[in-house]
Amino acid sequence: MKLQFLGTGAGLPAKFRNTQSLVFNFMQELKECWMFDCGEATQHQILRTNIKPTKITKIFISHLHADHILGLIGFLSSRNFLLDSKESGVTIYGPVGIRQFVEQNLLFTHCSLNFDVKYVEFSSEQCIIDNKTVVVSAYPLNHNIECFGYKIIFKNQKGSLDAEKLKKLGIMPGPFYKNIKEQDSFVYNGTTYNSSEFLSEDKPKKEIVIIPDTRYFPQLNEFVKNSDIIISECTYLDEKDAHHARKNYHLSILDIENFITESTVKRLFLTHISARYDVDTEKSVVEKIDKTIKVSIAHDLDEYNL
Repeated sequence: MKLQFLGTGAGLPAKFRNTQSLVFNFMQELKECWMFDCGEATQHQILRTNIKPTKITKIFISHLHADHILGLIGFLSSRNFLLDSKESGVTIYGPVGIRQFVEQNLLFTHCSLNFDVKYVEFSSEQCIIDNKTVVVSAYPLNHNIECFGYKIIFKNQKGSLDAEKLKKLGIMPGPFYKNIKEQDSFVYNGTTYNSSEFLSEDKPKKEIVIIPDTRYFPQLNEFVKNSDIIISECTYLDEKDAHHARKNYHLSILDIENFITESTVKRLFLTHISARYDVDTEKSVVEKIDKTIKVSIAHDLDEYNL
């Protein structure tokens, strides 16, 4: 899986930071990409990447502030021109009101989409996706309007089949491969084999937490505690600005340090950064945080393998 930041700024677009958006490339795991928030000019940022808009089939909106949704109509409209049929629709997840926002804007701009749009709206903590591979939950945060964070849990998965090893036995690719993977043992030419001998190591559960705009509140510690990866807003990087964070319903670096101390996080990404901070401030923040955690302050178009 890959993660790419399209916008990492706070509130206003700045010279080097666009408004909020990020994309997960889950093509290997799920054969699709997921977008989280879609600030103004997100579609322009995508032009500077290898992301294919037609592969983005799920869009998760945290809240209805302008810097998180103003790019959504433009993105949907542009995606429209890249499809020949309704073969690749989109599901938009978000707080109550996101459907009205999209449909009214499409109506007033006379934009007719040639793909289906489904909506999943919520107003409280809720599991919104649950299948054999992944679970996604929405979690209410403490912002000055209704706002949700997201938790993505990839379940334990069996390892990949060693096709070459099976071919040496004379078992060619086909439906029998599925049986081998799903069963503890199998019989071939009168001999019983342990399926584990033909599988790579199991893929362990992975938990990713995304924290958009919020003020710190104690329950946040519980929300993130089992996370492997945290992507969090940190509008105020300087601890001297912590009072501004609380006043404006955002997080400071002190808040980040607070909730990661009780978590299992191995990888931390900070985004939604105020334009007031320079490179030296960013460097000092990274150096200060617990050395057992790999920390990155995200910049527009940064791409990471997870």
